[in-house]
Parts: sequence; structure tokens; C-alpha cells
Amino acid sequence: MFCLGIRVTFHYLYGLSYDPAVIWWQMLDTELLRTAPLQSVYLMHMQPPLLNLLYAAALALPGGTGFVALQVLFVGSSVAIVALLYWFLRRFGAPPRAAGAGAALFGVLPQVLVYENIFFYSQLEAVLVLAAAACAAVYFEQRRLAPFVGFAACLVALALLRSLFHVGWVAVVLVGACALASRHGGWDRRAVLVAAVAIGAAATVHLKNLKEFGLLSASSWDGISLMGMVIPTRAADAAKFPQAVADIRSRAERGEFSAATIAALQTGDLWQAWVGFAKDCGADGEQRPVLCAVKRSNGELNFNHIAIISYSRTLARDAWHMLRLHPRLYLDRVGSSLLTFLGTPSWDYRVLPLRQEAYTNAWNGLMLYQPMHVFRGTDRSATAWWESVKNRLSSSSLPLIFLVLASSAFITVAGVRDAVGYWRGTRPTADWVFPMLAIALFASVPNLINGVETQRIRYSVEPLLYLAIFALSLRLVRRRGSS
Repeated sequence: MFCLGIRVTFHYLYGLSYDPAVIWWQMLDTELLRTAPLQSVYLMHMQPPLLNLLYAAALALPGGTGFVALQVLFVGSSVAIVALLYWFLRRFGAPPRAAGAGAALFGVLPQVLVYENIFFYSQLEAVLVLAAAACAAVYFEQRRLAPFVGFAACLVALALLRSLFHVGWVAVVLVGACALASRHGGWDRRAVLVAAVAIGAAATVHLKNLKEFGLLSASSWDGISLMGMVIPTRAADAAKFPQAVADIRSRAERGEFSAATIAALQTGDLWQAWVGFAKDCGADGEQRPVLCAVKRSNGELNFNHIAIISYSRTLARDAWHMLRLHPRLYLDRVGSSLLTFLGTPSWDYRVLPLRQEAYTNAWNGLMLYQPMHVFRGTDRSATAWWESVKNRLSSSSLPLIFLVLASSAFITVAGVRDAVGYWRGTRPTADWVFPMLAIALFASVPNLINGVETQRIRYSVEPLLYLAIFALSLRLVRRRGSS
């Protein structure tokens, strides 16, 4: 009731309500999803299909019932997150009232209200990760097939939702879970079969892209993302890395880099330069708009254009070459990304907090944080790495950095302890093993390959980080009580 009351209050105070508008590059043309959904989703190479399939299903329902169904799904995801947090907190020994209060508090955090009310994968990803952790915990404890099926289903859904959940990672997690559980009663052939089926389902996107586009990946954007980590086109690069800027431009003039990289250097925008290599429908025989239309019907670029594939593949080759030439530039990008991951609240993403500005500002004050659109830096040029770090720390929330580091460290230590103890037969449960693997994935791949919007990416594992803080607090209270 508390969570519901907050939402009703904010609806009347700030007009907070579900917004089904498609503003994301990851979405196909709405008209194509309405008129040719199956063909369009099948021919999508930029991302896995689940998010676009959900939107296509909503468009297929009569009237506005589809968007109502989406709102129910996203609000239901918040309800499920709160319920799962309560279940975990009770499992960890919290009294009913404390567990209820702790779970309800997470349900009214600014970021939950933000991502619950926009159509994007973050909210769905968060509930699936938490549900997978719950299913894994029950499976390791009870060794029953049903929770393992739920665990595998969550991982498949994640793989079909976002390319971060690579089929290789899914396979390692499922096979590792079967191997770990085999120490308690031997190998469960049914679980192994479920794991094989799940891995096959997660691999369907990779295999389809290999067949249609010669691309063994769930996303054609990987090369663009990697190039963004090494190409010196940001405003501060000329001051911080003058030699790298001069060297890369000189090598480009000598023809050492591809036309795609030269175009990116000239335009300064990796995500726009591909347009110069794109041909519109009919120019080269391709007639399917999902692959040949340069722009979507709303006038925005179509990032599923067939030209993206070769453009991204070419950039990937050049990116590895740049990385070998100037690794310090790449390390600077990784460091900046890590500080964003650690110290920027996940509600501070684009213009989303403006839906609940006063409430968000109160949390900014609590976290000692200045929003990115307000912060103006330290007024010192970041010509050296330490100045860059000082600038980033000055624009970060130090309490949040402490909480993220402490919770991540707790999950890692607890996960290793559970895995070793469960393997040796000295522990009956292994609750923190999957959270450890999830945190490792989110803390590494986005910061090493993507490098942007990592505070938004962190939101999907914030329920796990939140749980870790509570679990750590419960242990400290128990130790103090026993001493």
C-alpha cells in the first residue's frame, strides 16, 4: 500500500505515468512493427528480438489496450522486484516488518519510478536477474527440477532481451550450476537436458544472424561500441592526448585506417558516420525497409540498416589497431566509465528525472550528488589522468561509490564462499553464486567495451546490490548483539 500510495501521489503531483513512446535506437520503425512485425523482427541484427516483439504485440492489440498491457507488465515487474526482495530478506533472517520496510523502500526509489514508467529493457532486465537469483538459490537448496527450469527460463529471456547476456555466458552459468549441484547427489540428467535446451534457445539469435548476415553475434553494434572506447573524438581528447590525436589523424591520412574510421574522425560522431555508406531502398537491390531505409518513419535514423554490419565490423578491426597504438586513451575511457558506474545515480539518465524533479533532488542531496546537467566541473583542464579522475570524482556521489563498492565486494566474497563451501559439502545453500556472476558481468563488459550510460546499465543489478547492503547490515547487527 505504501508503494501504491507513493505512485498515486506522484501521478497527481508530477504527472508521473507510463510513457510507451519509443525513443530508443534499439527499436525498429513503429510502422514496420505494426504492418510486418514477424519479418521485421526476424531481420533485426542490431539487438536481440524480445523488446521489439513486446512492442509489436502491444501494437497488435485493439485500441490502446496494448499500451495498458505494457504498463501492467512494467508495474508488475516492480511488484515482483519488491516481493522477491522481501523473500530474500526473510531468507537472510530479517524480521517480517524490517523485511517489508526494506523491500518497500526499494520500490519507491527514484530510479524504480523512472524505469517502471518508460518502455525500455532496464526494468524487465532487473526483475529477470533477481528472479534468476531466487530460482538459483532454491535449486541449490532443494535440488528440484522446477526452480532450475525457472532459472534457465530467466537466462533465456535475458539473452533474448539484451546482447550483454551472450550465449557463452549463459552456457557457462548453466553448466556451472549443474556441475556445482552435482556435488550434492550426483548429476541430474533432467537439469542437464534443460540446460542444453536453454543454451540452444539462447543461441538462436546468433545462429539466425550468422545465416542471414554472416554475423555470429546477437548485436551488430559491437564494433561501433568498441571504437567509441579508443577513437579520440571527445572534446577533451585534444588536451589530454594530443600525441594520440595527431598520430591517429596522421595515420588516417596515410591510409592506415579504413574509410569508416576516417568518416568517424571527420564527423566526430561514430553513430552518424555510417549514413555516408548507406544506400536507400532499391539502390542496391535491397527492398526490405527494415534493412534498407536509412530513416525510420518518424525521421530518426534506422540503426538496423544493412550498412551498419560492415561499418561496425570494419570499425572493430581498426579499434583493435588503435588500442595497440594508444592503450592509455582506452584506459582513460575505462576509468571514466567505471567512475560513472560507481558514482552516478541510475536515475540521472538523460531527461528522465525531470518527471519527478523535487523528489529526485531530495535524493540527490541525500547522496551528496550534483546532477550531470548541473555540474560544471572543477574549472581545471584535465590534461593529466589525475585531473580527469578529480573531475570525475567531483561529479560523483561519494556515498554511492562506497555503497556500490561495499555491496559488490560483499557479493563477490559471499559468492566465492558459497561456491567453495557448497562444492565441498560444508554449506547447504549457495545463494550468492549467481549474484556474483551477474555482478562480474555487469561490472566488466559494459565498462570494457561500451563505456557509456553505465549508471543506467547498473540499475539492472541494483536489487542485488541493495540486498547485499541489507545482508551485510544484518550480519553486523547480529555480531554486535552477540558480543
